[in-house]
Amino acid sequence: MKADVERAVAELREGLPGHDVLVKEDGEGGAFVIVEGLEIGDCFAPPVSWIGFHVTFPYPDADVYPHFIDPAVLYVGNGEAPNQHPDGNLPTALTRGATMPGFDRPAIQISRRSNQRNAETDTALQKLLRIL
Repeated sequence: MKADVERAVAELREGLPGHDVLVKEDGEGGAFVIVEGLEIGDCFAPPVSWIGFHVTFPYPDADVYPHFIDPAVLYVGNGEAPNQHPDGNLPTALTRGATMPGFDRPAIQISRRSNQRNAETDTALQKLLRIL
């Protein structure tokens, strides 16, 4: 694993005390990461999920994108849920039927690209906190 990716994992562990951080090297200098037991909000049932993502070898020069959550999560908020699915409809940025890479876990994909990111300040931890 590349040193910058190792630092990102260390920052996640330090910044999210009390949460298990699972890591699998991707064989190219990056890592697949899952953080267990995160509060995702009252608009979802259950309001807690794992969140996973891939920190690729060009990090910090590459966005950490996309993110994934447990496929059992249901949207129970009052907002629009245009992504229609028999297992439960979802808001625009969420899509069912994905797989969390590296761990082969069925998942819901969260598409939140950071188009104007700054590699010096937009860390994997900061991106995860924005997703939450």
